[in-house]
Amino acid sequence: MRIGIVSSFPPMPCGIGEYAFSLSKALSERGHEVVVIATKWDNAPEEEVVDGVKVIRSWVRGSQRYHHQIAESVEELGPFDYLEIQLEYGLWPTIPLDSRASWLLRYVRPFADVLVSTIHTVRVRYNEHWILLHKEIAEISDVILLHHAIQEIALSKMIDNLEKTVIIPHGSETLTASRVEVEFHRPVLLLYGLLRRDKGLEEALTLIKKIREGTLILAGKPLTERDYEAINEVKRKLGKGRVVLIERYLSRGELGALIRLADYVLMPYRDYPNDYGISGALHTVIGSEGKPICSRVQRLIECWEVAKEVTFPVGNVEKMKTLIEKGVQEDVWGKLWRYAQETSWSNVALLREKLLVS
Repeated sequence: MRIGIVSSFPPMPCGIGEYAFSLSKALSERGHEVVVIATKWDNAPEEEVVDGVKVIRSWVRGSQRYHHQIAESVEELGPFDYLEIQLEYGLWPTIPLDSRASWLLRYVRPFADVLVSTIHTVRVRYNEHWILLHKEIAEISDVILLHHAIQEIALSKMIDNLEKTVIIPHGSETLTASRVEVEFHRPVLLLYGLLRRDKGLEEALTLIKKIREGTLILAGKPLTERDYEAINEVKRKLGKGRVVLIERYLSRGELGALIRLADYVLMPYRDYPNDYGISGALHTVIGSEGKPICSRVQRLIECWEVAKEVTFPVGNVEKMKTLIEKGVQEDVWGKLWRYAQETSWSNVALLREKLLVS
């Protein structure tokens, strides 16, 4: 089968790009010819082969002509048996998911036997223009791919016809581990990604101040100057070795090493109102046999469904502290790790194949 995927792609630091990397690799390993039509990024080559996947970097994120750039590449590289476009609000220009998205889908429609729009975040808005855009996407696409039933429920608030929606879970990655030099004391608590308020930076800093021993590893870039100041203030107050900031986008090997090093991976997220998505970070953590501590938000609903014993109310640092100090039975982690095996990228790729058969 000849498969096209339109997405960002490493080395661009982007969760959707990591998603496309893992999905394309899994599909290639199943014997398919896979082409990723990706965003241009810094010094990344415009054309290369990565793990058997042909990567063509031909469009510019934020460009007013991004839709034409993608369309031209699809026309040149197509036709495809299966073409999947990653629709994520933050991936497109500053006015996200505007009419250029539906224009693009109409243009590439003749170059794909099956056209799939993957909506990673369903943002519910009740204005007429926003609803019309989602109706157009559903009308043009053969499949609207979502990751969880909660997203389908959210989408149903804007469009009535859900006959084309298919739920395929987010894939779980098993990261290999490379060496990372970090000075630490047990327990080791890891918070990684873009360090910002809705990802729990404030709660993580409050937690480490309440725990007598241990190290908080913050791996990623603080979002604002205020976030920098908050981190440095806690570092000064607690002294050397209690808070470690690794201020860069981690390689997959480095992240795998830190997940395995950590006693717990902190996920004290807060929700954006009316945004419904699924955390790829959770799947990476459990796929690498990490131990997540999750707030009870919709992005982490799978953690609640599989192992509610490791969840806590949003913003409740005391409950998070209690979970860490009391510990969690190994069989609870086993439930999450088995779920990761069920949602492996290999299994997710197999479910993609079934879309063609059906």
